[in-house]
Amino acid sequence: MICQSIPLNDTARLDTYILHNSNEYNVGKKRPFVLVLPGGAYAFTSDREAEPIALRFNSIGCHAGILWYTTQDLVPNVPRNAFEEAMMAIRWIREHAQEYLIHTDQIIVCGFSAGGHLAIECATMWHEDWIAKKLNCESEQLKVNLAIPCYAAGKSKKMPVGDPGPLMMTPKQSGNMRFFGSEDPTEEEVEQYNCLNKIDQHTPPMFIWHTYEDQLVDVSNSIELAWRLKQHDIPFELHIFEKGEHGLALADRTTARTDSHKNPHIYHWFELCEEWLSNYIDVAEGLYGELPFNPDFLKG
Repeated sequence: MICQSIPLNDTARLDTYILHNSNEYNVGKKRPFVLVLPGGAYAFTSDREAEPIALRFNSIGCHAGILWYTTQDLVPNVPRNAFEEAMMAIRWIREHAQEYLIHTDQIIVCGFSAGGHLAIECATMWHEDWIAKKLNCESEQLKVNLAIPCYAAGKSKKMPVGDPGPLMMTPKQSGNMRFFGSEDPTEEEVEQYNCLNKIDQHTPPMFIWHTYEDQLVDVSNSIELAWRLKQHDIPFELHIFEKGEHGLALADRTTARTDSHKNPHIYHWFELCEEWLSNYIDVAEGLYGELPFNPDFLKG
């Protein structure tokens, strides 16, 4: 595996988990790349929703990377700043596609909670002219082919002026500054961060899951996301599990901080996701690689 830490700017980086090109199996096969976007209320980035997720995608034959976008109140307007950093990461992925055998039509974002919001931003905004101009590239270099928002906050709400918002750190700025870049944003400014309004023909198919009992991000976020996708004829798969708190990640011992983070029913979300993905990434042509088997690797 090729593990690198790629600085994107002074405060954000992309950590790669790129699979080795074996001479025995999947020889020369171009693989999907899953960009993992951890949650953390845009105040921090959760370890529980980072490396374990990347490694799980590795286990089903995908390259993966983790975007450690800028948090800790180092910048205002964190969601928009994080979106720009995510686009930088996707640009890097496509720029290095030939070198690492990355399938450029299979760039996937997978985000959790606030990272789920970021995943939806990536899926609905990648084609906007301003971001391509800012990153000095063509829009196609930033394209998101599939999205996996997990208990995602599809839209943000204005907080009382001065309220620090939901976070697990000592705040340096208010929740409104963190989310909207303004101490007292107008309703129009708040609505700009409703990703659901940006769904259009450029939006890719999505795999969505949530829990009915989620008390931090209401399940209605995912239900409305699915409904908006349906209105625009964008394919999706939606799973709502009845039981389970917010922030379950893989819902097993791998990512558990407490016993309540282990849920043997919700654990199946990843298996369901893999089955959904197979319809998009298991293409018949070149499925098992483009180069012939090389027996020389067996020689001492």
